[in-house]
Amino acid sequence: MFSPEEEEDELTWILFPSQPGFCSLPPREVILTEGDRRRRWSADGRTDGRLPCFRGREDGLVDPAELLPALPGLRGRTVTSGSRDESSGPRLMPLLLIKMINKSRGKILGVLALFLVMVWYSIYREDSFYFPVQENKTMCPLGEVEKKAAQLIGNYTRDHPLFLQLKDYFWVKTPSLYELPYGTKGSEDVLLRLLSITHYSLPESIQSLKCRRCAVVGNGHRLRNSSMGETINTYDVVIRLNNAPVHGYEQDVGSKTTMRLFYPESAHFNPRTENNPDTLLVLVPFKPMDFQWMEAILNDKKRVRKGFWRQPPLIWDANPEQVRILNPYYMEVTAAKLLNLPMKQPRKVKQKPTTGLLAITLALHFCDLVHIAGFGYPDSANKKQTIHYYEQITLKSMAASEHNVSHEAVAIKRMLELGLVKNLTYF
Repeated sequence: MFSPEEEEDELTWILFPSQPGFCSLPPREVILTEGDRRRRWSADGRTDGRLPCFRGREDGLVDPAELLPALPGLRGRTVTSGSRDESSGPRLMPLLLIKMINKSRGKILGVLALFLVMVWYSIYREDSFYFPVQENKTMCPLGEVEKKAAQLIGNYTRDHPLFLQLKDYFWVKTPSLYELPYGTKGSEDVLLRLLSITHYSLPESIQSLKCRRCAVVGNGHRLRNSSMGETINTYDVVIRLNNAPVHGYEQDVGSKTTMRLFYPESAHFNPRTENNPDTLLVLVPFKPMDFQWMEAILNDKKRVRKGFWRQPPLIWDANPEQVRILNPYYMEVTAAKLLNLPMKQPRKVKQKPTTGLLAITLALHFCDLVHIAGFGYPDSANKKQTIHYYEQITLKSMAASEHNVSHEAVAIKRMLELGLVKNLTYF
């Protein structure tokens, strides 16, 4: 007698024509029916017991789904249709197909589920890794700037405040070693008066950032028609220089301004229209007269007219609460560490860093990510190429300046090679 253990773990679906007393089985297996009972015989005459025999519908076929409830717990081989009339073959084929589909339904669903999981993972992977917005804010390279800056700047430290504070000039035990622009020696009195009406703190929205992503926007002609405006606006901190306009150039340079570095001769911009309401106006002092001009503007005192290579504005509508005084330490670092300039120079030979390189140095001591845009000058052979994105001044005008632009270009290229900064335009 056949035992269930000798059979495969598979339900037997019996398909048979509606002929009395006969069910369709393999050639060597026959089922004889007696009324509503049947007996299964094998070739050697042994029987596996009585099992129900079901008659088919008028079309001679039984839907496999109709048999399943009637054969609970049935175990055995799948019975083939080898003992029936050949004419029933074409009618049986659709049922065999249904049988195969039903048997494979679980596998099909499994494959479909796996496919959906793969599609979801692919989309998630793209969102998370392949298509960041400029730089993914969740992937902040904390510590990278400090590590790389130490390779370029000797005795690199972030211990110095960005802006001068009044408390630093009361009961000073160690006065500054250098005069402006590398120190405050000899300018303490006017500086004290100026610091009494200005502030030194950073906005809480910037101070509290876990990662400070900064863009230093230069004034170079490379920004013209660059369409970099939207990208620049995505940074946490956007530093701009001197009188570079924003209004009318938003598509190329953006509209966000966190800090604007300037000095009196470059203050020919409207502080209200070219900046945001919370923009910090950072004075870069090159000489004592710069402190006097700023004090006169904020206190509405008699304007200082002499001592400038270009007449500064006499009316400047700035909010004193937004004015900051840059710590001369960063000018010293820029000159001594990046350009190898002596702190004490002959009167006839006075080279100073540009505001642009100074702004990059400041960012390297303050930001966790530093990108630059609009830096670089035209080739020296191209005398007609403008140097700024907003005016027609050419490289010829730089000949009489106190800036060594080729020397600064070497310093910026070194930063790019180290990966200390990244250029959003080209250099």
